[in-house]
Amino acid sequence: MFKRMKPRYKYDNIYAIDTGEMYASGIRGFFFDIDNTMEPYSTPRPGKRLTEWLVGLDSAGFKIGILSNARRERIEHFVSGFPDGLKEKIYYVCDAGKPLKKGFRKLCASAGLEPGQAAMVGDQLFTDILGGNRSGLITILVKPIDPTIEPPFVRFKRFFERPFL
Repeated sequence: MFKRMKPRYKYDNIYAIDTGEMYASGIRGFFFDIDNTMEPYSTPRPGKRLTEWLVGLDSAGFKIGILSNARRERIEHFVSGFPDGLKEKIYYVCDAGKPLKKGFRKLCASAGLEPGQAAMVGDQLFTDILGGNRSGLITILVKPIDPTIEPPFVRFKRFFERPFL
């Protein structure tokens, strides 16, 4: 159990990820949580910096996915904020049930990737990292963008993450 709580990599944010190293190690896709990983919690649309960075990932040959426990409406609204040409290339699974394996497997299948070819990037150990490790993905933990605006249940979970960090 404890081993599955440990991410393979840790970065301050998604922009610090060494994508060249990831590509060289066989990673061909990045799957992201949205809230406090890609954008601050409950941000309705992607910002310019995120959009430009994802365009760069796409240009470098990476597949891009979003794996979220949020509802379909939330994810579809967020993805619709990407420009044409990018939003059609983003795979996503909503109501994923992280850390259960089902959503991770579904996203891998949609993107045409084996689990070892994908990296799950998230800010929470009990959902993103545990689920990614259980599913055979490479896991990347990033610091939450703004933990002060998270709902109480997320702040509660963070208390229990501390010993593992």
